[in-house]
Amino acid sequence: MFRSIRWRLATIFILLIIVCIGGLSTYLVHFVRDNYLTNLKSQLTNQTQLVGDASESYFANGRIENIDVLAKRLGEEIDARITIIGKDGVVLGDSEESPAMMENHGSRPEVIEALSSGVGSSIRYSITLGCDMMYVAVPITVNGQIVGISRISLPLTEINKFMGHISRTIIGGATIAAIIAILVAIQASRTTTEPVKKLTQMSKRIAEGKLDQEIRVTSKDEVGELARAFNQMAARLKETVGLLTTERDKMSAILSNMADGIFVLDGESKVIMINRAAERMFQFSSSKALGHTFIEVVHDHELDNILRKCLKTREQHTGLVEIEPGKQFLGIVATPLSGQPDSIVLLQDLTELRRLEKVRRDFVANVSHELRTPLASLKMLAETLHEGAIEDSSVAKEFLSKINLETDRLAQMVDELGELSRIESGQISLKIKPVVLEEVVTQAAQRLKAQADKARLNLLIAVPAELPQALADKERVEQVLVNLLHNSIKFTPPQGRINVSAKAEGENILVSVADTGVGIPTNDLPRVFERFYKSDKSRTGGGTGLGLAIAKHIVEAHGGKIWAESVERKGSTFTFTLPMATRP
Repeated sequence: MFRSIRWRLATIFILLIIVCIGGLSTYLVHFVRDNYLTNLKSQLTNQTQLVGDASESYFANGRIENIDVLAKRLGEEIDARITIIGKDGVVLGDSEESPAMMENHGSRPEVIEALSSGVGSSIRYSITLGCDMMYVAVPITVNGQIVGISRISLPLTEINKFMGHISRTIIGGATIAAIIAILVAIQASRTTTEPVKKLTQMSKRIAEGKLDQEIRVTSKDEVGELARAFNQMAARLKETVGLLTTERDKMSAILSNMADGIFVLDGESKVIMINRAAERMFQFSSSKALGHTFIEVVHDHELDNILRKCLKTREQHTGLVEIEPGKQFLGIVATPLSGQPDSIVLLQDLTELRRLEKVRRDFVANVSHELRTPLASLKMLAETLHEGAIEDSSVAKEFLSKINLETDRLAQMVDELGELSRIESGQISLKIKPVVLEEVVTQAAQRLKAQADKARLNLLIAVPAELPQALADKERVEQVLVNLLHNSIKFTPPQGRINVSAKAEGENILVSVADTGVGIPTNDLPRVFERFYKSDKSRTGGGTGLGLAIAKHIVEAHGGKIWAESVERKGSTFTFTLPMATRP
């Protein structure tokens, strides 16, 4: 007991000596330096005031151009750098530099302080001289008005050397005194503390994770028993930590790579742990989420209500929550941890699954709708022929012609679906090269000129001969134009007009197909490029509803955009862009 107290007293004594000597040494160093700097500042202030007094007449008489000569003369007399500055910060004179080569000094701290309080000073490192400098500035007044600032600067090389010597002397003496005190304390307690020291070192290594530690036990007293207990503890701790580390690494790897978001929360719904998926899901880093409540992280009351039910009933609760209408849809499973107030919340992002399910339903519905009419027609025609109409050769010939027409329509739908599928999946590679758009537009117009003439429509082409070439697949661009022209012919009344034009704009070429047709309702414009979408009865005649979808994917594959503008009963304009072969 006595030895233990002795060691404690020795330790306290050592710490007290170190603190006292260190504190006293620091105080002495700062006291001497501050006292020296205060005296130097006072001296420089007086000299600066004298410089200001000497330069007052120059300001009063308007002889500012002679101030530089005054600064250089006074600088040689007092062996310090003198700078005389105008009220606007412009250097008017300097004992070592040409004022014209010096920057504005209005932002210098000592200048700002001098203007506000009468005397300004600062100490900062001079890159030019490579040492610390003291700057002292005072305002120059004429008839009670501040007209400039006088400043004196002096290097602190000598004081730094002096203070370095004093600091080394004080620290050296303090170090020697501290070493002597420590050696005395250690020597006094050495014989009784060696076993405890070894145990302490072993404990530290174990705390650092070095669990393969063992102390050689040489005594049979209480310290020896403590050492043997430590050895047993270290062995068992190593085994336990090894198992826990393995399980932790497995769990960490699983949680980090899960696509679902995981929250671990305490009984007050505060976040204890969050995985990467949850961070991405809510744009909330783990460091910011820890310690915050669940509602503060997810910002959704429906999710929080499910968690609260779980915490209240201590039973698992699930739910489906739409975070942003039409944008994000989450599935949540809140599970309480057995025997603990904590709980685990699993969040699944079902947005893409919901979107794919909607796309699938829409696609099936659209295909079913498009197939229903031709199949019903085929069935009716076949039944009519079967019931005896086949005996009438003229009727049979007419019905067979209709069957052939409906079959062609079904074949066209299948071909266009296959074409759209290949384009969307990237199976069709574009043959990109410079293309003369005038030739492509003319060729597409010629293909449909017969249909335009039959519909009594005026088809006009306005493509400048000097239009730059486009970087595109010629056949695919022609396919886009044919689809757009076919739509315009279909929905433009007789005596109408269809204009095909092109122009350069920035780094792109804009191609437009404008008609004077029935137009498209404003609410339907954003959806005209969807598969099978048809705005109203006036635009449903013929076609599969896939032409514009194919056109959109072809244009986007070129890196361009396509859009529609329309006014009902006045016409529609479809425009798409293509990159130029040669950038302007």
